[in-house]
Amino acid sequence: MIQSQLIFGVGCFFALFAVPLQADELLVRDGQYIHLTTDIASTEEAEILVASFDAAIPQWAEFWNLDKESLTDFKVEACVIRNKANFNQSGLIPATVPNFPFGYAIGNQVWVLAQQSEYYTRHLLLHEGIHSLAYHLFKGAGPTWFQEGTAELLATHHGAGRDIKINRIPLSREDAPYWGRFKRMGQSTESGEVPSFNAVLGYQPNLTGDVATYSWSWAACMILSSYPEYRSAFITAAERGQETGPAFNRELQSSLGKQWPILAARWRIACHDLDYGFDWQREQVKLSAKDPLWNGDDLQIQVRPDQGWQSCGVRIPRGAKLRISAEGKITLADQPKAWISQPQGITFQYHRGRPLGQLQFCLLPNANDPQAKRIEPLKTQGVVDQPLVNVSEYSWLLFRINDECGKRADNRGSYQVSIKRAR
Repeated sequence: MIQSQLIFGVGCFFALFAVPLQADELLVRDGQYIHLTTDIASTEEAEILVASFDAAIPQWAEFWNLDKESLTDFKVEACVIRNKANFNQSGLIPATVPNFPFGYAIGNQVWVLAQQSEYYTRHLLLHEGIHSLAYHLFKGAGPTWFQEGTAELLATHHGAGRDIKINRIPLSREDAPYWGRFKRMGQSTESGEVPSFNAVLGYQPNLTGDVATYSWSWAACMILSSYPEYRSAFITAAERGQETGPAFNRELQSSLGKQWPILAARWRIACHDLDYGFDWQREQVKLSAKDPLWNGDDLQIQVRPDQGWQSCGVRIPRGAKLRISAEGKITLADQPKAWISQPQGITFQYHRGRPLGQLQFCLLPNANDPQAKRIEPLKTQGVVDQPLVNVSEYSWLLFRINDECGKRADNRGSYQVSIKRAR
């Protein structure tokens, strides 16, 4: 069973001219759920760490549907460390604890190496705290993907101290500097190395702090906890924390039943788009294995700019040939000014190399190979690029407006899309 938890990342710089504490000048701060010992120079930061941890605990309890009484006897003994040698010499890191480069947790004891970033130091402390809580509540944290993914899920946050909000995707790189998750995931996307959902579930223990592995585990836990139809099975899975082998995954898959192919399809979509500001409420994709097969009749749909990918509601058969056309206007944002776009997009403002506001489509295959280690990249096209579409395999036909995923909330209007059989 994995006891060491290794995390990479960096974020906002500490005060540049802070004078390091001497070996015997440790700060000790006590909170409701944490007793902190640290050699960081900032008393204020130490107090914020304690306040952040205490404020996170009720949110963790709510996430896992727990009564507050279940946490009355939970408290971690935490060390946040800048000079590891001093902590070793003082006996604050027992000799039985293996060498760790970032963080480690055993039972209610947590050790975290302070980073160059207040955000990332806080993230590490919360991450290790989740491991400690899992062992306290569930006698274990499950297989690698689940224990690391849930810790990442509930450590990623907005704000600090009493105002901290957990399970929040950073809105921008500046909100979590040097954090690096989306950079690494983007590199995987560009190189065609995005793992399949089943590959993530097969991650083995004894990880060495690979950023991509933690990131995709986090993504798996995000999708399972964000879609209402998966959430109950995901929450219940935590109760099987003592299981670390294949049985854990088999039980989860069994509880989701016929939804598994839809989950794999949604995984492919999400991995293509995950970025700063990603909003699961706006990026959930409505798909169903019961969607009827398209019979060739004309389809008319409206595509909204305040949502991510939107299905036309049918599955397109292999060999079909389509013609897609669109009309209408949408408004993108209000500040600093309102941008009015038609389906071809605003050609002097671009996102991901495409005009902002452009109507885009993709074909999402109905089937997936459960043995595949990687997923095929999605081919996203503008409707104006290729009005004639040849469908090579049974697929859902999805549409969206090209915009940054975190900036859809104030978009308005719709495009009217027409789909016809090509003769």
